[in-house]
Amino acid sequence: MRDRGRRARRRPRSLVVLALLALATTACTPPGLPAPIAPTAASAAGSAQPSEPAVTIGVDGTVEGFNPHTIADYSLVDSAVSQLVLPSVSTVASDGSVQLNSDVVSKAEVTSTDPFTVTYTVDRNAAWSDGTPITGEDFSYLRDQMLIQPGTVDPAGYRLISGIVSRDAGKTVQVTFTHSVSDWKTLFSPLLPSHILKDSPGGWTEGLATSLPVSGNRYKMQSYDTVTGEITLVRNDKYWGAAPKPGTVIIRIGTSSALIAALGRGDVQAVLLQPGEADQRTLLARVPATRRAVVPLPGTQQLVFNTVRGPAADPNVRRAVAATLDVAALRSVLDGGNSALGQSSSSLVSLGGSASTQAPDRSAALSYLAAAGYHRESVYMSKAGQILRLTLTYAANDARMAAAAALVQTQLAAIGIEVDLIRDDQRAMVNSRLALGTADLGLLMVPRGPSDGLAVGSAFGCPVGTGSSGGVAGRNPVPRAGNLSGLCTTGIQALLDQASAGTVPAGLQSALATALPVIQISRPSAIFATSSRYGLAAGKSGPGWAFSGPLSTLPTWPAS
Repeated sequence: MRDRGRRARRRPRSLVVLALLALATTACTPPGLPAPIAPTAASAAGSAQPSEPAVTIGVDGTVEGFNPHTIADYSLVDSAVSQLVLPSVSTVASDGSVQLNSDVVSKAEVTSTDPFTVTYTVDRNAAWSDGTPITGEDFSYLRDQMLIQPGTVDPAGYRLISGIVSRDAGKTVQVTFTHSVSDWKTLFSPLLPSHILKDSPGGWTEGLATSLPVSGNRYKMQSYDTVTGEITLVRNDKYWGAAPKPGTVIIRIGTSSALIAALGRGDVQAVLLQPGEADQRTLLARVPATRRAVVPLPGTQQLVFNTVRGPAADPNVRRAVAATLDVAALRSVLDGGNSALGQSSSSLVSLGGSASTQAPDRSAALSYLAAAGYHRESVYMSKAGQILRLTLTYAANDARMAAAAALVQTQLAAIGIEVDLIRDDQRAMVNSRLALGTADLGLLMVPRGPSDGLAVGSAFGCPVGTGSSGGVAGRNPVPRAGNLSGLCTTGIQALLDQASAGTVPAGLQSALATALPVIQISRPSAIFATSSRYGLAAGKSGPGWAFSGPLSTLPTWPAS
């Protein structure tokens, strides 16, 4: 006991000595050491000024992460926050046109056609909120990661880049492509902070998992409280362009019913929701049409087949599944019974086209299974003594996806196909099970960009090193990027190459429909509604809202 008391009495003196040593070390730090490690979100975000005007936005759903270039991180929240915090070379206007962002690039133009070259002049003042300039290094980092990371959104355009040369301290960026790319303006939007992510273990997937550590836009992320579901964005005082009118933006995450009630009380000024049928009725009763708008989302909810290995690699099995499923019933489940939110989408090339309402055809499904060599044995279909069993993965935290997965299981059981459901974390589902081809089916929302040619090439093009890139079509290099099905045929790839150059061939849609790599279930939408003070503050809606969203204009909203 006496020794313990002596140690306790000595502890303060030891702490003082350590503190003095640390101070002396700091004071005598020699010159020429590497720059300090970039700050984290907590240290770099700064603090909100209480006197600054604030806007509170309610958004439903969940947060998986904040990397807008990954399929696994897609959510309404991720899309809204990344557009307000990260810098983009281009933006999508409400009419759907793609426009260069003059705050980030003062000029971008095609400077050569042989080889096809685009030269970007990055604004001299463009910098991340920790003071690091935005340069060609950020362009190169994004391009490199889009080639090697699993489950990326629209990597096809980056695969066409043959070289990036940075000059003028990184403020002149020369990008050379393998051939002409008509939609080059859609690339590099948004950019990511390469100086933080490139040397961080798991930087691409984990560096943005819980925050956006620095900003290159009008707002920066101050905090994300996972308990209360609130994300606080504050004015980025290092931003070189016009300051936003609302100095603080609070994104409040919750259920549709809770956020609709909060809008009615005046606790939030706007909501962006995917309500079910009952909540939709409540919203329509409380908010007049002049303060409501339907916002199409940038992608489709799909059942993705593994076309490379396992039973689903047989096209006849895929056709049997397609003939069995009641897609209209699945769409209703995914939309929460709210027909205002989901549309059918037959086109695998563009975000459009109404799918047929053809009823399930059990007879056709059985014929396809017979062609694949399966016959009924007791309850289930089998071949060579093996039951036809498919694994279906879906996101664990999405109740509608879980219900739809259960419905797929029930419907396929009716023709003797056994389905094992794998309830998984969304990141593991996309980056491991689907990108590595270890599941037969995946049920998920697959986002895409505004360019039809690059989006379809990303979703169904051969991975790097296969097909038209010089390898063997059908080989399964891993991980899969935007093409989660793994589809790779030389005939389709030749059509996709034409599409990336700007001309979508007439036969591409039919070729994809025949190959059947995915079943598109629904083209989802959200509902945007505002308080009486704001009206439709985001301005006129249009097809471009699918990619920009109404919250992208938030910096111009009237200050409260």
